[in-house]
Amino acid sequence: MDIASLKANLKSGNLSGVYLFSGEEDYLIRYYLKALREKVVGDEAFAVFNNPVYDGEEIDFAAIIEAVKSPPMMSDYKLIEWRHADFTRLKEGELESLEELISACEEYGYSIVAFTAVDDGVDFGTAKKPSAFIKRFDKSMNILRFEKSNENQLYAWLKKHFDSRGVTVTLDTVKALVFRSGRSMDVLVGEVEKLCALALSRGKNTVTPEDVNEVASSTPECDTFALSNAILDRNRHRAYLALEEMKLRRVDHAVIMGMIARTFDDLTAVSHLLDEGLGATEIEEVLGMNKYKLKMYITAAKRYGTERLSEIISDLAIADAGSKYGGVTGYCAVELFISRNL
Repeated sequence: MDIASLKANLKSGNLSGVYLFSGEEDYLIRYYLKALREKVVGDEAFAVFNNPVYDGEEIDFAAIIEAVKSPPMMSDYKLIEWRHADFTRLKEGELESLEELISACEEYGYSIVAFTAVDDGVDFGTAKKPSAFIKRFDKSMNILRFEKSNENQLYAWLKKHFDSRGVTVTLDTVKALVFRSGRSMDVLVGEVEKLCALALSRGKNTVTPEDVNEVASSTPECDTFALSNAILDRNRHRAYLALEEMKLRRVDHAVIMGMIARTFDDLTAVSHLLDEGLGATEIEEVLGMNKYKLKMYITAAKRYGTERLSEIISDLAIADAGSKYGGVTGYCAVELFISRNL
Protein backbone atom coordinates (compact mmCIF):
# COMPACT_ATOMS: atom_id res chain seq x y z
CA MET A 1 0.00 0.00 0.00
CA ASP A 2 1.17 3.54 -0.72
CA ILE A 3 0.30 6.76 1.08
CA ALA A 4 -2.13 7.86 -1.66
CA SER A 5 -4.13 4.64 -1.19
CA LEU A 6 -4.15 5.14 2.58
CA LYS A 7 -5.45 8.69 2.15
CA ALA A 8 -8.22 7.45 -0.14
CA ASN A 9 -9.20 4.71 2.33
CA LEU A 10 -9.24 7.16 5.23
CA LYS A 11 -11.50 9.46 3.25
CA SER A 12 -13.89 6.67 2.22
CA GLY A 13 -13.73 4.77 5.52
CA ASN A 14 -12.73 1.60 3.67
CA LEU A 15 -10.39 0.36 6.40
CA SER A 16 -9.69 -3.19 7.44
CA GLY A 17 -7.02 -5.75 8.30
CA VAL A 18 -3.49 -5.17 9.59
CA TYR A 19 -1.49 -1.99 9.02
CA LEU A 20 2.26 -1.64 9.42
CA PHE A 21 3.69 1.89 9.59
CA SER A 22 7.48 2.13 9.29
CA GLY A 23 10.23 4.37 7.96
CA GLU A 24 12.35 7.35 8.89
CA GLU A 25 9.70 10.08 9.04
CA ASP A 26 8.22 9.73 12.52
CA TYR A 27 6.04 12.80 12.08
CA LEU A 28 4.13 11.26 9.17
CA ILE A 29 3.82 7.93 10.97
CA ARG A 30 2.22 9.66 13.95
CA TYR A 31 0.06 11.83 11.70
CA TYR A 32 -1.47 8.95 9.74
CA LEU A 33 -1.78 6.72 12.79
CA LYS A 34 -3.74 9.51 14.47
CA ALA A 35 -5.94 9.86 11.38
CA LEU A 36 -6.57 6.09 11.42
CA ARG A 37 -7.41 6.19 15.13
CA GLU A 38 -9.85 9.10 14.70
CA LYS A 39 -11.59 7.32 11.82
CA VAL A 40 -11.87 3.92 13.53
CA VAL A 41 -12.29 4.67 17.23
CA GLY A 42 -14.66 7.61 17.01
CA ASP A 43 -16.00 8.32 20.49
CA GLU A 44 -13.05 8.93 22.82
CA ALA A 45 -15.24 8.04 25.80
CA PHE A 46 -14.95 4.38 24.78
CA ALA A 47 -11.31 4.51 23.63
CA VAL A 48 -10.21 2.53 26.67
CA PHE A 49 -12.26 -0.39 25.31
CA ASN A 50 -11.93 0.21 21.56
CA ASN A 51 -8.30 1.28 21.31
CA PRO A 52 -6.03 -1.02 23.36
CA VAL A 53 -2.37 -0.06 22.97
CA TYR A 54 0.67 -2.31 23.47
CA ASP A 55 4.36 -1.45 23.26
CA GLY A 56 7.66 -3.29 22.80
CA GLU A 57 10.05 -4.67 20.22
CA GLU A 58 8.88 -8.24 20.89
CA ILE A 59 5.28 -8.76 19.80
CA ASP A 60 2.82 -10.76 21.90
CA PHE A 61 0.65 -12.12 19.10
CA ALA A 62 -1.55 -14.09 21.50
CA ALA A 63 -2.52 -10.88 23.32
CA ILE A 64 -3.32 -9.09 20.07
CA ILE A 65 -5.42 -11.98 18.72
CA GLU A 66 -7.37 -12.07 21.97
CA ALA A 67 -8.02 -8.32 21.64
CA VAL A 68 -9.07 -8.80 18.02
CA LYS A 69 -11.71 -11.36 18.99
CA SER A 70 -13.17 -9.13 21.71
CA PRO A 71 -16.07 -7.07 20.25
CA PRO A 72 -16.02 -3.24 20.34
CA MET A 73 -17.95 -1.27 22.97
CA MET A 74 -20.76 0.94 21.63
CA SER A 75 -19.03 1.14 18.26
CA ASP A 76 -18.87 -0.72 14.96
CA TYR A 77 -15.07 -0.98 14.98
CA LYS A 78 -12.03 -1.06 17.24
CA LEU A 79 -8.33 -0.38 16.69
CA ILE A 80 -5.60 -2.41 18.36
CA GLU A 81 -2.17 -0.72 18.31
CA TRP A 82 1.27 -2.21 18.87
CA ARG A 83 4.01 0.42 18.94
CA HIS A 84 7.78 0.11 18.37
CA ALA A 85 7.81 -3.46 17.07
CA ASP A 86 10.86 -5.06 15.48
CA PHE A 87 9.81 -7.30 12.61
CA THR A 88 13.39 -8.22 11.74
CA ARG A 89 13.52 -10.39 14.90
CA LEU A 90 10.56 -12.61 13.99
CA LYS A 91 11.30 -16.34 13.74
CA GLU A 92 9.27 -18.72 11.61
CA GLY A 93 6.85 -19.54 14.44
CA GLU A 94 6.20 -15.81 15.00
CA LEU A 95 5.72 -15.23 11.28
CA GLU A 96 3.09 -17.94 11.35
CA SER A 97 1.48 -16.18 14.33
CA LEU A 98 1.39 -12.99 12.24
CA GLU A 99 -0.43 -14.90 9.51
CA GLU A 100 -2.86 -16.19 12.16
CA LEU A 101 -3.44 -12.59 13.27
CA ILE A 102 -4.19 -11.51 9.70
CA SER A 103 -6.73 -14.34 9.41
CA ALA A 104 -8.31 -13.33 12.72
CA CYS A 105 -8.81 -9.77 11.44
CA GLU A 106 -10.52 -11.17 8.37
CA GLU A 107 -12.82 -13.29 10.56
CA TYR A 108 -13.52 -10.54 13.10
CA GLY A 109 -13.96 -7.70 10.66
CA TYR A 110 -14.75 -5.15 13.33
CA SER A 111 -11.09 -5.23 14.49
CA ILE A 112 -8.24 -3.36 12.81
CA VAL A 113 -4.62 -3.75 13.92
CA ALA A 114 -1.93 -1.09 13.47
CA PHE A 115 1.77 -1.72 14.09
CA THR A 116 4.49 0.92 14.18
CA ALA A 117 8.06 -0.29 13.78
CA VAL A 118 11.28 0.82 15.42
CA ASP A 119 13.97 2.34 13.19
CA ASP A 120 15.12 -0.34 10.74
CA GLY A 121 12.47 -2.62 12.24
CA VAL A 122 11.35 -3.80 8.81
CA ASP A 123 13.58 -5.31 6.15
CA PHE A 124 12.22 -4.05 2.83
CA GLY A 125 15.05 -5.28 0.65
CA THR A 126 15.23 -3.30 -2.60
CA ALA A 127 12.77 -2.35 -5.32
CA LYS A 128 14.20 -5.02 -7.60
CA LYS A 129 14.71 -7.60 -4.88
CA PRO A 130 12.17 -7.28 -2.04
CA SER A 131 12.97 -9.03 1.23
CA ALA A 132 11.48 -12.38 2.17
CA PHE A 133 9.22 -10.59 4.68
CA ILE A 134 7.82 -8.21 2.05
CA LYS A 135 7.27 -11.04 -0.46
CA ARG A 136 5.39 -13.00 2.19
CA PHE A 137 3.16 -10.26 3.59
CA ASP A 138 2.90 -7.48 1.02
CA LYS A 139 -0.43 -8.77 -0.30
CA SER A 140 -2.01 -9.68 3.03
CA MET A 141 -0.98 -6.60 5.08
CA ASN A 142 -1.19 -2.86 4.51
CA ILE A 143 2.54 -2.07 4.68
CA LEU A 144 3.50 1.59 4.46
CA ARG A 145 6.98 3.05 4.35
CA PHE A 146 7.35 6.71 5.33
CA GLU A 147 10.69 7.86 3.98
CA LYS A 148 12.30 11.26 4.49
CA SER A 149 10.65 13.84 2.26
CA ASN A 150 12.74 15.42 -0.46
CA GLU A 151 13.29 19.16 -0.39
CA ASN A 152 10.52 20.07 -2.85
CA GLN A 153 8.02 18.02 -0.83
CA LEU A 154 9.16 19.79 2.35
CA TYR A 155 8.81 23.20 0.72
CA ALA A 156 5.21 22.45 -0.29
CA TRP A 157 4.42 20.95 3.13
CA LEU A 158 5.86 23.97 4.94
CA LYS A 159 3.94 26.43 2.78
CA LYS A 160 0.72 24.55 3.55
CA HIS A 161 1.43 24.79 7.30
CA PHE A 162 2.15 28.51 7.10
CA ASP A 163 -0.97 29.07 4.98
CA SER A 164 -3.13 27.23 7.52
CA ARG A 165 -2.06 29.78 10.14
CA GLY A 166 -2.80 32.77 7.91
CA VAL A 167 0.86 33.54 7.31
CA THR A 168 2.36 33.86 3.84
CA VAL A 169 5.88 32.80 2.84
CA THR A 170 7.96 32.81 -0.30
CA LEU A 171 10.00 29.94 -1.68
CA ASP A 172 13.14 31.67 -0.40
CA THR A 173 11.70 31.63 3.13
CA VAL A 174 10.96 27.90 3.23
CA LYS A 175 14.31 27.15 1.61
CA ALA A 176 16.03 29.19 4.30
CA LEU A 177 14.10 27.33 7.01
CA VAL A 178 15.02 23.88 5.68
CA PHE A 179 18.64 24.92 5.32
CA ARG A 180 18.81 26.37 8.83
CA SER A 181 16.72 23.87 10.80
CA GLY A 182 17.17 20.66 8.81
CA ARG A 183 14.71 18.24 7.22
CA SER A 184 13.06 16.68 10.25
CA MET A 185 9.32 17.38 10.11
CA ASP A 186 9.14 17.12 13.90
CA VAL A 187 11.63 19.99 14.18
CA LEU A 188 10.18 22.02 11.31
CA VAL A 189 6.60 22.00 12.60
CA GLY A 190 7.82 23.56 15.86
CA GLU A 191 9.78 26.19 13.94
CA VAL A 192 6.68 27.06 11.91
CA GLU A 193 4.74 27.66 15.13
CA LYS A 194 7.55 29.87 16.45
CA LEU A 195 7.85 31.92 13.27
CA CYS A 196 4.08 32.39 12.94
CA ALA A 197 3.85 33.55 16.55
CA LEU A 198 6.70 36.01 15.92
CA ALA A 199 5.08 37.44 12.79
CA LEU A 200 1.63 37.81 14.36
CA SER A 201 3.06 39.39 17.52
CA ARG A 202 4.68 42.02 15.30
CA GLY A 203 1.44 42.68 13.45
CA LYS A 204 2.65 41.00 10.26
CA ASN A 205 1.15 38.20 8.19
CA THR A 206 4.38 37.25 6.42
CA VAL A 207 7.57 35.45 7.41
CA THR A 208 10.79 36.37 5.62
CA PRO A 209 14.21 34.71 5.33
CA GLU A 210 15.47 37.39 7.72
CA ASP A 211 12.92 36.20 10.32
CA VAL A 212 14.18 32.64 9.85
CA ASN A 213 17.78 33.70 10.45
CA GLU A 214 16.71 35.69 13.50
CA VAL A 215 14.81 33.05 15.49
CA ALA A 216 14.84 29.61 13.84
CA SER A 217 16.98 26.96 15.51
CA SER A 218 20.04 25.97 13.50
CA THR A 219 21.57 22.56 12.93
CA PRO A 220 25.29 21.86 13.41
CA GLU A 221 25.55 21.45 9.63
CA CYS A 222 24.10 24.92 9.15
CA ASP A 223 26.46 26.41 11.74
CA THR A 224 29.42 24.71 10.06
CA PHE A 225 28.36 26.12 6.71
CA ALA A 226 28.04 29.57 8.28
CA LEU A 227 31.58 29.37 9.67
CA SER A 228 32.92 28.18 6.32
CA ASN A 229 31.22 31.10 4.54
CA ALA A 230 32.64 33.54 7.08
CA ILE A 231 36.12 32.17 6.33
CA LEU A 232 35.58 32.57 2.60
CA ASP A 233 34.41 36.17 3.12
CA ARG A 234 37.27 36.76 5.59
CA ASN A 235 34.68 38.09 8.02
CA ARG A 236 35.96 37.69 11.58
CA HIS A 237 32.77 38.94 13.24
CA ARG A 238 30.54 36.43 11.45
CA ALA A 239 33.06 33.68 12.17
CA TYR A 240 32.83 34.40 15.90
CA LEU A 241 29.00 34.39 15.73
CA ALA A 242 29.01 31.01 13.95
CA LEU A 243 31.49 29.64 16.47
CA GLU A 244 29.29 30.79 19.38
CA GLU A 245 26.34 28.87 17.90
CA MET A 246 28.51 25.76 17.62
CA LYS A 247 29.76 26.15 21.20
CA LEU A 248 26.17 26.35 22.46
CA ARG A 249 25.48 23.08 20.64
CA ARG A 250 28.65 21.56 22.10
CA VAL A 251 30.09 20.76 18.68
CA ASP A 252 33.48 19.14 19.29
CA HIS A 253 36.27 21.70 18.83
CA ALA A 254 38.29 19.09 16.93
CA VAL A 255 35.46 18.80 14.39
CA ILE A 256 35.45 22.59 14.00
CA MET A 257 39.21 22.73 13.44
CA GLY A 258 38.91 19.88 10.94
CA MET A 259 36.32 21.84 8.96
CA ILE A 260 38.51 24.96 9.03
CA ALA A 261 41.49 22.93 7.83
CA ARG A 262 39.49 21.45 4.93
CA THR A 263 38.29 24.91 3.90
CA PHE A 264 41.81 26.35 3.85
CA ASP A 265 43.25 23.25 2.14
CA ASP A 266 40.73 23.70 -0.69
CA LEU A 267 41.39 27.43 -0.84
CA THR A 268 45.14 26.87 -1.06
CA ALA A 269 44.74 24.29 -3.82
CA VAL A 270 42.53 26.66 -5.82
CA SER A 271 44.95 29.54 -5.30
CA HIS A 272 47.98 27.52 -6.51
CA LEU A 273 46.08 26.37 -9.61
CA LEU A 274 45.10 29.96 -10.36
CA ASP A 275 48.77 30.95 -10.06
CA GLU A 276 49.62 28.25 -12.60
CA GLY A 277 47.26 29.94 -15.04
CA LEU A 278 44.40 27.45 -14.95
CA GLY A 279 40.87 28.72 -15.57
CA ALA A 280 37.71 27.83 -13.66
CA THR A 281 36.78 24.95 -15.99
CA GLU A 282 40.22 23.38 -15.70
CA ILE A 283 40.28 23.77 -11.90
CA GLU A 284 36.83 22.18 -11.73
CA GLU A 285 38.17 19.15 -13.60
CA VAL A 286 41.30 18.88 -11.45
CA LEU A 287 39.60 19.23 -8.05
CA GLY A 288 36.16 17.81 -8.87
CA MET A 289 34.57 20.85 -7.23
CA ASN A 290 31.08 21.95 -8.32
CA LYS A 291 30.81 25.25 -10.19
CA TYR A 292 28.93 27.19 -7.52
CA LYS A 293 31.38 26.24 -4.77
CA LEU A 294 34.39 26.82 -7.03
CA LYS A 295 33.18 30.33 -7.88
CA MET A 296 33.13 31.24 -4.16
CA TYR A 297 36.52 29.64 -3.57
CA ILE A 298 38.15 31.46 -6.49
CA THR A 299 36.89 34.79 -5.13
CA ALA A 300 38.10 33.90 -1.63
CA ALA A 301 41.49 32.65 -2.86
CA LYS A 302 42.09 35.99 -4.58
CA ARG A 303 41.01 37.76 -1.39
CA TYR A 304 43.64 35.93 0.69
CA GLY A 305 46.43 35.36 -1.84
CA THR A 306 48.63 32.27 -2.11
CA GLU A 307 51.37 33.54 0.18
CA ARG A 308 48.94 34.32 3.02
CA LEU A 309 47.12 31.01 2.56
CA SER A 310 50.41 29.13 2.87
CA GLU A 311 51.10 30.98 6.14
CA ILE A 312 47.63 30.06 7.40
CA ILE A 313 48.18 26.38 6.57
CA SER A 314 51.41 26.50 8.62
CA ASP A 315 49.54 28.17 11.49
CA LEU A 316 46.93 25.39 11.33
CA ALA A 317 49.65 22.76 11.61
CA ILE A 318 51.13 24.55 14.64
CA ALA A 319 47.68 24.86 16.26
CA ASP A 320 47.00 21.16 15.68
CA ALA A 321 50.35 20.12 17.14
CA GLY A 322 49.89 22.45 20.10
CA SER A 323 46.46 21.03 20.91
CA LYS A 324 48.00 17.55 21.05
CA TYR A 325 51.21 18.35 22.90
CA GLY A 326 50.38 20.85 25.63
CA GLY A 327 49.55 24.03 23.70
CA VAL A 328 46.29 25.98 23.56
CA THR A 329 43.37 23.56 23.27
CA GLY A 330 39.60 23.50 22.93
CA TYR A 331 37.54 26.42 21.69
CA CYS A 332 40.30 28.81 22.76
CA ALA A 333 42.51 27.38 20.04
CA VAL A 334 39.78 27.99 17.45
CA GLU A 335 39.17 31.56 18.68
CA LEU A 336 42.91 32.30 18.66
CA PHE A 337 43.22 30.95 15.13
CA ILE A 338 40.31 33.11 13.91
CA SER A 339 41.77 36.23 15.56
CA ARG A 340 45.12 35.71 13.83
CA ASN A 341 44.00 34.69 10.37
CA LEU A 342 40.70 36.33 9.43
